[in-house]
Amino acid sequence: MQSGPQPTADDDGDDAAMFSEINITPLTDVFLVLLIIFMVVSSSLVEAERQATEAKNLLSERALSVLTPQGTGDSPLIPKDIVISVSPDGTIFLEGETFPIAALTERLRAVERGATATRVVVRGDQEAQYKLVWQVIRAAQAAGFEDVALASRALSGP
Repeated sequence: MQSGPQPTADDDGDDAAMFSEINITPLTDVFLVLLIIFMVVSSSLVEAERQATEAKNLLSERALSVLTPQGTGDSPLIPKDIVISVSPDGTIFLEGETFPIAALTERLRAVERGATATRVVVRGDQEAQYKLVWQVIRAAQAAGFEDVALASRALSGP
């Protein structure tokens, strides 16, 4: 329990004495409540995105641990793009499914017949084998896609 300021020897006992303490308990309570609200909302958003992804039967691009190399790109991804991801362990993802490199050309041909997309974007991890990323590009070209792009992260810093 807090009490008011204690009179000192040079204080005449008037009510104009200054408080020498600041009570931060209410401020701390507000921050803790905001933290709890943030945690609940963020976990519900993640769960909603997971359920939406499962409903579409697709694997979220953010769920793939693909760290593209840094570079400068001049065109952003658009929803019509066909995105192929190559993970560091050599797994190839197309529309949420994994494919061996041998079956990728046939799958891309099937996608090309039914899609309006004209561009394939390859998201190769910076630790993926160069040869495998090159084979993915060749498979896309063999399937009839002339516009094949490599994804990169924006350069950080000036």
